[in-house]
Amino acid sequence: MSTSLRTRLLGLALVGLQGLIFLAVALTALLDGPGLEGSLWLGSTLVLLGLLGMFWSGKDLGRALTPMPTPNGAGLAAGGIYGYVRHPMYAAIIVIGFGLAIGSGKLWTLVSAVVMLVFFDLKTRVEEGYLVRTYPGYSDYAARTGKFLPGVGKRRVR
Repeated sequence: MSTSLRTRLLGLALVGLQGLIFLAVALTALLDGPGLEGSLWLGSTLVLLGLLGMFWSGKDLGRALTPMPTPNGAGLAAGGIYGYVRHPMYAAIIVIGFGLAIGSGKLWTLVSAVVMLVFFDLKTRVEEGYLVRTYPGYSDYAARTGKFLPGVGKRRVR
């Protein structure tokens, strides 16, 4: 199997898994199950902030926006919100997931949101491998920019 086919299949698998995890977060918030103390107000606020973050990061990413972990050739987005956080779209989606968990007060939604956080941490590791190989300045950018939060999770220069 060629490297490009393997890369494409890995990308499709990650996008598919991402979709399943999104679905798990959404469905567990709607279904009956073990409950926790929830807060509809706080959960709704987090969901709205996450949606705002998604739109803002999508705007700043521009033509480079792709669900695949491989760059699409539109260039490195390092300005706007990407000047503070390397993966603001993923961070926003994580905030939405935790907002759904807090708003619904469902244990399985919280578990699904944690799974989503771990998944995005792993997906960014794969994605950043491609970014380092594609963009010569990515390592320096990642060393000074937080992963999901400003200043937190800076990448070590190798």
